[in-house]
Amino acid sequence: MGTISVEYSSNLYWLGRYAERAYTTLNTFFIYHDVTLDKNKDSYKEFLDRLEIEDKYGNSRRFIQGYLHDDADCFTISSTLRFAHDNALVCRNVIGSEALAYIQLAIDSFHSSRDAKKLRLSLMPVIDYLLAFWGSIDDKIASGEARTIVKCGKLIERLDLYFRFSYDYKLINSEYEKLCHVLARVRKGFCNAQHLAVVVEALATEESYKARIEEVLESLNRLFEEQAA
Repeated sequence: MGTISVEYSSNLYWLGRYAERAYTTLNTFFIYHDVTLDKNKDSYKEFLDRLEIEDKYGNSRRFIQGYLHDDADCFTISSTLRFAHDNALVCRNVIGSEALAYIQLAIDSFHSSRDAKKLRLSLMPVIDYLLAFWGSIDDKIASGEARTIVKCGKLIERLDLYFRFSYDYKLINSEYEKLCHVLARVRKGFCNAQHLAVVVEALATEESYKARIEEVLESLNRLFEEQAA
């Protein structure tokens, strides 16, 4: 089994991140969407604040449509799915046509939901196709290294979002343990030990990670930078 090229490594890593970003942010969006409709029309502002996105919408109605479907904004679900597809297309010969097809089906289902009255129901196929994509990655990629790189991207993105949205500490630790298991299989030098150490130290207790959240997010997102000599 040959080593994955630097170019493909980057595409595989960002494929994992964007696919997971679409999945987790869409699921979290539903939570805030329901609160916006039932209790607090300004709850969407907290959602944007946690993602460090400026509120350019002005009200919940424009937020719901804009955050989902604004192709000109790189932070929207529509753009995130497109970025996942772009990276999948580049490394199609590594991940296989089936995995690429599931990303395309997620995009097609997403766009067909634009004017749906039952938003959550219409977007469920998007979630299903993203899950099918991950199943294909697990089942069909022959290269263990390629599969590992995609999963690194997935878990780093998931942890980033779980930190931002203050998910349960036990759940965060569970995802972190999965990441450690995956990192144990990457080639030497692939992961920046200095930044990993910051994440390890901060996750010692729930209080410590919350107190160091900005530092944790920075180190988490720099795990694959070249380590200083």
